[in-house]
Amino acid sequence: MRPPALETANTELNMTPMIDIVFQLILFFLLNLRFKSIDYRIDAALPQREGDFKTPDLVPPTPKITVQLFRLDAEDPERARTQARLGASSYTLPAVTAPQAERDAAFARLAARILEVRGDTGMGGAVETPLPSGAFVPHADVVGVVDAFLAAEVREIGFGGAPMPTP
Repeated sequence: MRPPALETANTELNMTPMIDIVFQLILFFLLNLRFKSIDYRIDAALPQREGDFKTPDLVPPTPKITVQLFRLDAEDPERARTQARLGASSYTLPAVTAPQAERDAAFARLAARILEVRGDTGMGGAVETPLPSGAFVPHADVVGVVDAFLAAEVREIGFGGAPMPTP
């Protein structure tokens, strides 16, 4: 007697997933295609009578009030203080752990000085921390100085940090 015929395995390839992937790739490339004719039309819509070398309008620089913040005695956490310099005036701010009323009074004195310097000129302000000794000024002191500018009605405030070290 002969053994039953062995069934052969199905060796056909299913091409449906391959066709799906090909159509997705075609759609992807068509949707991301940029035609050069559109780019040329956009360039052609620019004004033709004005050249590339238009005279710039010079805006005079706005005068600004600069407050520089320095950290004093940074090595000793008990004695560490922040010094704020505004022109020739120097203000030593109380420590972050000092009573809030003492800190508020110091920032109010700074705000009064900023208001006096500002006058009616509408100057902007700048807070700089030059970091001469590598000590960082606490965030609370920087925010207090910004609040002093806002109390003096200076609304445009910029920040400056330490210059980049030379290699």
